[in-house]
Amino acid sequence: MSKTDDPRLGDLMTTGDAGQLVLLGYPHDEGVARNGGRVGAAGAPAAVRKTLPRIGTLYNPELDVDLRTLTVTDGGDVAVGASLEDAHAALEKRVAELVAQDKVPFVIGGGNDQSIANARGLLSAKSDGRVGAINVDAHLDVRPLLDGDRAHSGSPFRQLLDDERFDGHDFCVFAAQGNQCSATHTHYLQGKGGGIVWMSALRSSGKPAVDMFKARLDQLSEECTDIFVSFDIDSISGADAPGVSCVASYGLSAIDAFEICFAAGCHPKVSLFDCSEYNPLIEEHRTGRLVANMFYYFALGLVCRNERTGIGRM
Repeated sequence: MSKTDDPRLGDLMTTGDAGQLVLLGYPHDEGVARNGGRVGAAGAPAAVRKTLPRIGTLYNPELDVDLRTLTVTDGGDVAVGASLEDAHAALEKRVAELVAQDKVPFVIGGGNDQSIANARGLLSAKSDGRVGAINVDAHLDVRPLLDGDRAHSGSPFRQLLDDERFDGHDFCVFAAQGNQCSATHTHYLQGKGGGIVWMSALRSSGKPAVDMFKARLDQLSEECTDIFVSFDIDSISGADAPGVSCVASYGLSAIDAFEICFAAGCHPKVSLFDCSEYNPLIEEHRTGRLVANMFYYFALGLVCRNERTGIGRM
């Protein structure tokens, strides 16, 4: 527990699914192995939970936001020890159940393959609506399935774009890097109607990355009832996020990541957030604190959302 005069996030969180914001762990990296990456992301949820209790003041005086108006719970890990396919099925079911109860899941992986299970869960829970998605990622993640049907960490958004329930025009990759994205995959994504915000466009805009992120959120919200934000932390510069399978030579900053998470939490149509590819076997402490703070800033944003809508006032 924290000092009595300095309460932290761990003093607020309880176990279970009762919170408005529910943390889920996806402790699986078989999808990374299938894609030829460095394994270790299966340990991410446990590593983040070691850090979370001491992260983040409950009242943030800089932002004037009080987390004590929000209920935050830890819903545990999904399908520990299961095969990748069974883990995806279990995660999809958990996400659908939580969203159907108006909970906001924040899922920490684990490989980026989790994102197709999360997206399917949201599509199932919101079958009478229209779902949009933003993938914050250096990569497009639209590689074909292996052997025709085996998912992996590079395939989740091809699977989403091929889902008949999803309109490709409601998809965007944010902070993609041209040195990480093949022409074939770029043409496939654009042929499906998806958009790409290149890292070069962010750098040359003269604006904070979060401003362009919020513009994309607002654009999606014109047509979509619910938005899924997926954040692969290999989009963050390796100087700030060294503990990933594919370390970025350049990319978003830690401040960009926190501001994007805060903006996602604030936005009334963001119903689901996931964070992928933290690998504590490569580097645990700095990157673990980064991911824990991303969760913290998303929670701060959710408080601001509630204040605007009148939900959760004390």
